[in-house]
Amino acid sequence: MSFRLKPFKPHLVENDIERQCLDLMAWRGYWPARLHAGTFKTVDGKRFIKGLEKGTPDYGIFHEFYPGFLLETKAPGKTLSDEQFMRINQLSMGYRLAVCVVDSVETFKLWLDAHEYNAQKKWQEVLSRVTPARGP
Repeated sequence: MSFRLKPFKPHLVENDIERQCLDLMAWRGYWPARLHAGTFKTVDGKRFIKGLEKGTPDYGIFHEFYPGFLLETKAPGKTLSDEQFMRINQLSMGYRLAVCVVDSVETFKLWLDAHEYNAQKKWQEVLSRVTPARGP
């Protein structure tokens, strides 16, 4: 009788991907602000609190040097809901905001590398247009 040991394959959920992305952002100096969307009932059950529009990405992300962006995390292989798709299109096309939708921390790292590279490139272009002040 042969016994075969199968490697453990963890089942990742959206919270796992979110935690990995938050850790990567903290390591690189980004500050995430959670964006709560939808309507919420208070603990006492007497009132409702209106959050952001349904479909709004999970986080607003800020950094000292790089432009801010919005982050939506998904479980591996999952896709955006119709509300999320419409809202993200509105934010990216209507307001020209950068929106990152990821289902793995590897994908997020690649997106973040490109985001930072593009920001550095823009700053270099702006600074190269500035002429140094001439002395008397």
